[in-house]
Parts: sequence; C-alpha cells; structure tokens
Amino acid sequence: MVTAWRKVGDLRDPAALPSWLLRIATRHALSRRRRVGATVALPPGAEDLLVGAGPPAIDGLALRDALATLPPRMRAAIVLHYYADLTVEGVAAAVGRSPNTVKSQLREGLARLRIQLADRPDRTDA
Repeated sequence: MVTAWRKVGDLRDPAALPSWLLRIATRHALSRRRRVGATVALPPGAEDLLVGAGPPAIDGLALRDALATLPPRMRAAIVLHYYADLTVEGVAAAVGRSPNTVKSQLREGLARLRIQLADRPDRTDA
C-alpha cells in the first residue's frame, strides 16, 4: 500500500485502480519470494496455534504442494485466475503480461498439476 500511495500519480486511468493495486501487490510478492526463497514449513503441532485453522483436506495439501513446484509466474497466473477469480485480462494486467501469455501459463500449469496429482501414490479412484 505504501508503494501505491507513493506512485498514485503514475495511475493514468482511475477505473484501472483495482488491477493496478493487484499488479503492485503481485510484483512485491514475487520479488519477496525471490529474495527470501522457499517458505518454511510449520513445526509439527504448530497448526493448532493458528486461529481458525482446522485440519486441511489431504487434497488441499496435495494441491498446495503441487502448486509450489510451478514456476512463480505460472503459479501466480493460476492462483489469480482460479482462487482470486480474475479474468484472463485481469490476471494479465496484474502480472504485467499479455492475455495470450497468461492463457499459455494457465494451460501449461494445469497440465503440470494434472500430471503431478495423477501420480500421487495415495490417490484413490472412485
């Protein structure tokens, strides 16, 4: 938010404010990820300390682990499109890429996720 406040004069179209803010946040998150590196897992039992944390579904854990293996830009495209419910154009504006690049990243990312999740040893077919 501090960056947005400092750069508000650079905003040309006030109607683009939501995607502009999301783009700033996405760039800061990707930059931090590059600087800090991989996230650190919680020690066993620490999840009980989190407010409102219930036991995660095994499928949710598998998906999270599979998402973590994707390149950051591909992961960002998938998360913004499927979790933040942005359109392809919204994702493109947020990450500073063309809509066609975002479509390619979504297609390739989903293909990689399907392969990883299909190869899980604990997978059960109903």
